[in-house]
Amino acid sequence: NSYFLYHHLAPGIDPLDVANVLIIGAGALTGMRGVATARLTISGKSPESGLLGDANIGGHFGAALKKAGFSYIVISGVSPKPVCILVSEGEITLEDAKDLWGKDTIESGEFIKERYGKGAESLTIGQAGERQVRFACVMHGKKNAAGRSGMGCLMGAKGIKAIVARGDNGEISPAFPEEFKAYTKELYQKINDEFIIETFRNYGTAHLYDIINNTIGMGRAYNGLNSAFPENKDISPENLAENYYTGKSPCFSCGIACKHAYKIKKGPFAGTENEGPEYGTIGHFGPLLGIGRLEPILKINDLVNRYGLDVSSTANLIACAIELFQEGVIDKDTTGGIDLDWGEEKAVIELIEKIALREGFGDLLARGARELSKMWQGFSDKIAWGKYLPQSDPADLRYMKAYALGNAVATRGSDHLRSRPTWEAFNLPEEQLQEIYGGHVSSDYLSYEGKGRVIWWWESYAGLFDALGMCKLLAFHCLPGVFDFEVFANLIKWGIGLELSPQEVFEAGERITTIERMFIAREGVRREDDFPPARYFKPLKWTEGVDENLKDEKLDRECFDEMLNEYYQLHEWDVETGIPLPETVEKLGLGEEELTV
Repeated sequence: NSYFLYHHLAPGIDPLDVANVLIIGAGALTGMRGVATARLTISGKSPESGLLGDANIGGHFGAALKKAGFSYIVISGVSPKPVCILVSEGEITLEDAKDLWGKDTIESGEFIKERYGKGAESLTIGQAGERQVRFACVMHGKKNAAGRSGMGCLMGAKGIKAIVARGDNGEISPAFPEEFKAYTKELYQKINDEFIIETFRNYGTAHLYDIINNTIGMGRAYNGLNSAFPENKDISPENLAENYYTGKSPCFSCGIACKHAYKIKKGPFAGTENEGPEYGTIGHFGPLLGIGRLEPILKINDLVNRYGLDVSSTANLIACAIELFQEGVIDKDTTGGIDLDWGEEKAVIELIEKIALREGFGDLLARGARELSKMWQGFSDKIAWGKYLPQSDPADLRYMKAYALGNAVATRGSDHLRSRPTWEAFNLPEEQLQEIYGGHVSSDYLSYEGKGRVIWWWESYAGLFDALGMCKLLAFHCLPGVFDFEVFANLIKWGIGLELSPQEVFEAGERITTIERMFIAREGVRREDDFPPARYFKPLKWTEGVDENLKDEKLDRECFDEMLNEYYQLHEWDVETGIPLPETVEKLGLGEEELTV
């Protein structure tokens, strides 16, 4: 996707210009009966950040797209009226979508199945995408979200309400069916031996909320003023599973099935049902906003899914607005009479609706962080963001140093999914880390030693999961040895018939990161844009409930600088600017067309 984006898009265009492209790309193994091979990526220039737009999604659409005869679709131009793009039997047609316009994402998905058949799978936008909220996302099913960077806004700007794939061409066969099937079985046996996988089956990613907030103690509460949340009343994976889960809704070819359906049976939100919520939704609409009850979060999860709003950006902007309101930078005249305070469930729900429908104060927030930073004094100091994109993960970046670097250098903005070095928390022996990363890495997650090397390695590792169309839950939570670049090489060989060495596969991951870096460098990103928000270089403002050993922890700018140097050097990018060197571009085979900077 990123290669197509770099070569199809002229530098400097406005993201909502007719010349921007929307790229739908399924992974190399997507649609085959492999290990969690459901994923596809949606790309374009981001209406939210003005830089790299990129969002990954699971479910069943990727497999249906492959079965309909396509791996990639590049969409340019704008439709003068709402359309639905139908992909079926190797052909693409545009159909009128006026009867879909105005429906939420779940209503749209149900309507599409009635019209095109139960086997039809769809990508849809809700009212937020229709109104071009800058952080609107693309939805599939009830909760599968291509959430980050405003791809739903881009779809809405192009007049596309839905993309429908009807997989009429049977199963997608691997190049070597028997070998691929046997290898898939072998991998699942290893995966099932992992201690954490059964927890994912029982609780979904909701159990990560407990690990990050309670076990490690690196959550984000009150817009990051605290990393602990002692006001929690009933938010827990156990409460969610015992009192709300009603069943499962697995993605295509997934033997883990972490996604659950839920329903609220009584109380003010009775009847609310959806799927999820993921740990990011719980962390963002719980501690980050000071909300300590589970049921309002379940209601909010349903709303953002239906409207098609990115969880991370929506919650971060509301959190920032609350902090500015509390400090008197904005007031009720700005908010249209809404009293903003921590833990105010009704105010948050009202704001979400106003953002999606672009009404009143919600219309201001709908413009996104990049525009708000020009309007409100102190906004840039309050918002946790990078490269104009609010932080994707509700975790404090002061503690795990590789994690902080990975978020800061991520090509699409402050983002944990470009690397997410989860093994940093596993206390692995340094001898094992040396073997994995090919150089010295400290086993202490508070240390900066070798952490540039860690992110350099993890970017290739995580990038391969995206390129192959596999779920990153496996990348982040299986112990070392289940997946590595030799495993990728075998999957590529048996799946698509291409023989590559593990080193060549690693270089493919480097190629992904470097072409993305070329794209954002062309748009003006430099070394100074690769640092975490300023507040992470200061201690926590509030420390109630924080571990005594962590209360004074903060990022050190000089140490972070050295870590960044190591990261650039391993990528063979210019250390002063962060721009890929011409010889690196050439070595990676990305120099067919001149690098424009």
